[in-house]
Amino acid sequence: MHIPSREQCNWIRSRIENRQFETLPRETKLRLLDRILWADGFNEFIGTKYNTLKRFGLEGCDSFIPGMKSAIDSLQSEGGEKAVVGMPHRGRLSFLANVVHKPLATIFAEF
Repeated sequence: MHIPSREQCNWIRSRIENRQFETLPRETKLRLLDRILWADGFNEFIGTKYNTLKRFGLEGCDSFIPGMKSAIDSLQSEGGEKAVVGMPHRGRLSFLANVVHKPLATIFAEF
């Protein structure tokens, strides 16, 4: 609400805030559920395999992965060619594996 222009605020509301009420097709819901389950399984595996290392999992941020994937997919469909993502450690490994599709062998070698 720090934007002084009411017109700009209303545009943001109509483009972002009201989208949460759109109904999604069953295939899209299943794809999003698959992404959430894969990210959760990946974090569980990392926690079990590397339990002594600081890993910054996704706990509490489970919807982050499908949300970022959808945002990047939308960017690409609108003609975007590059995305710059700045983020803290929380969920970074899952982001690299699930959204960027960095090979797991590379992630584990760097880990």
